[in-house]
Amino acid sequence: MSFTLLLGLNALAFIGMYLYFKNRIDRRLEAERLLDNLRTGAGRIVGEMIQDMNRITDRNITLIATKVEELRAILDSADRRILLMKKEVRKEEAADRLCENLKPQSPPPSPPADAEEKGRTPSEIFDLYRKGISPDIIANTLNLPASEVQLMIALRGRKGKS
Repeated sequence: MSFTLLLGLNALAFIGMYLYFKNRIDRRLEAERLLDNLRTGAGRIVGEMIQDMNRITDRNITLIATKVEELRAILDSADRRILLMKKEVRKEEAADRLCENLKPQSPPPSPPADAEEKGRTPSEIFDLYRKGISPDIIANTLNLPASEVQLMIALRGRKGKS
């Protein structure tokens, strides 16, 4: 009986060891399978992200190229307008020079009013000022600059005080 008992105990030990190692191997294989699944899933997600980024990049490049073409067209139009403007300015300058050449020579400036009129003007200014007329109205009436009338009144007032 001892041999059969010993044989049964050995068989139980082998079965126990078999189940123990099988369980460990299955868990390890399960972990590796999970890692493989994770790696595969992560690789797929990364691949999809790269494809999306490539599509977005292609779209952005197309948009930029379109805008560059639009800007080139605008610049070409502006360059044409600038050239036309320069031509017009040159034509206008040429016309101005032609008009200057065609104008008759103007006579020399007329001499200032004769001495007799100048002699009268200060007394007229003072007479009107004494009557209470403002220097601006006197200047308009006598066809003189207002500053000249004001200067004459100021100088006369100084003479009167000294």
